[in-house]
Amino acid sequence: MMSPFLRFTLLGTAALATLLGAHRHAAPRVTIDTGTLEGVADSATGVMVFRGIPYAAPPVGELRWRPPQTAAHWSGIRDASKLGHNCVQHQPYDDIDPFTAGVSEDCLYLNVWTNPLDRRAPRRPVLVWIHGGGFWAGFGGEERHNGAPLAKKGAVVVTLNYRLGPFGFLAHPALAAESPHHAAGNYGLLDQIAALEWVKRNIARFGGDPSRVTIFGESAGGMSVGSLIASPLAKGLFQRAILESGTGVGGIGVMSRDTAQAVAVLFADSAHVRGTGADAARQLRALNADTLLAASLHLGRPGEPRFFPSVDGWVLPHAVDTALLQGKANLVPVIVGTNRDEGDEWMAAPSRAFARLTSARGVPTYMYIFSRVGDDSVNRKRGAYHSAEITFVFGRPHPILASAGTSSYDSTVAEAMSDYWVAFATTGDPNGPPTAGKWPRWPRYNPATDALLEIGPAIAARTMVKRAVYDSLDAVARSRGQLRPR
Repeated sequence: MMSPFLRFTLLGTAALATLLGAHRHAAPRVTIDTGTLEGVADSATGVMVFRGIPYAAPPVGELRWRPPQTAAHWSGIRDASKLGHNCVQHQPYDDIDPFTAGVSEDCLYLNVWTNPLDRRAPRRPVLVWIHGGGFWAGFGGEERHNGAPLAKKGAVVVTLNYRLGPFGFLAHPALAAESPHHAAGNYGLLDQIAALEWVKRNIARFGGDPSRVTIFGESAGGMSVGSLIASPLAKGLFQRAILESGTGVGGIGVMSRDTAQAVAVLFADSAHVRGTGADAARQLRALNADTLLAASLHLGRPGEPRFFPSVDGWVLPHAVDTALLQGKANLVPVIVGTNRDEGDEWMAAPSRAFARLTSARGVPTYMYIFSRVGDDSVNRKRGAYHSAEITFVFGRPHPILASAGTSSYDSTVAEAMSDYWVAFATTGDPNGPPTAGKWPRWPRYNPATDALLEIGPAIAARTMVKRAVYDSLDAVARSRGQLRPR
């Protein structure tokens, strides 16, 4: 017969175990500079996620087309289990659906994935993702940007929304006239900078190391990363950078001031707002978001974005290539690369030019080519297309979209890419932990050899196979007045 003392001890132990288990799976809380957040924890992995965190004030009313302002404080506990609104956009791409969380001008929110907090543990490297979508679509909370697999590997992952289309990149002369910097049009970039400032102030409270921040992005996100490298306003806010299929070199994704202003005036005219004085700015701010979005869709060919970052003299004093060539950029270790079948002229050659510009400044530079293709006949014809690598960068062993097909080596590609990205975020070298001894060594870029890493059916160091093609494209670009290193 069990003694009363033993029975009491066992019951107490069971109760304590239940209490500890409940605590382990309880909703996690973190207090940041504007208040306390309550996120959610994955009971299977322990990864914690905090969604819909405001990093700036809603850019509405008089704050439309102005630099982001400080987010308001709140009292009590803020629910951080759901995404914030996505920035105003339509749906030009069938693989990006922004409407589940709703679209609004009140959209400056970010999301954080991290492991359970332990004050005794070393702070972890931070990966800040900037989404693509042509600067007029996309959002940080897309499921393919789920940061849990990267967090499991030891990173703190941040994804963010930034203003898009005419809301983010309208360089109208009337807006420049009211700016103390005489600059307009780069509000989306200013949002990204505000998010990085938020990271610097707050990420340690999520276990992140604010002195080891890596910005990474694809397509317009890669062009954003290139623009942030070129922007003096982003100095000190990141220590490494990864540019996937987009750099901003050669004016691809970055406009001149004159072109941006001309587009803005044409846009305002389509919204029946004439002139370039203060009254034009007032009239534009008086229009509702739907009217402005509809007016933007009348510019250019259907499905063609017309709003991009621009050389405004403040956020971007120089084009990306000029800033790199003159040493006026934020020079940090970089990874830059493209997918094999997304285009030589508009993607691969400018990416090599970017690598040559950074390596010429003594910056540790690593290039890659992504060559994974689905096994089915449709995907074999389609090839390694634009955006195909995102799934694997985020460590997913299988693509989310059925249209991407599958291959027998998908899980290997996902494991390798996410390892390389976390290793780079950790030390500035993709060959460190957790990559060291597990995957082939990634050679540092050298313009004499055009060394890179292929990530696909094989993961191996290569010499660029289209060097002659890129040399010819660089020559054509130089004949058009673009900067291309030899």
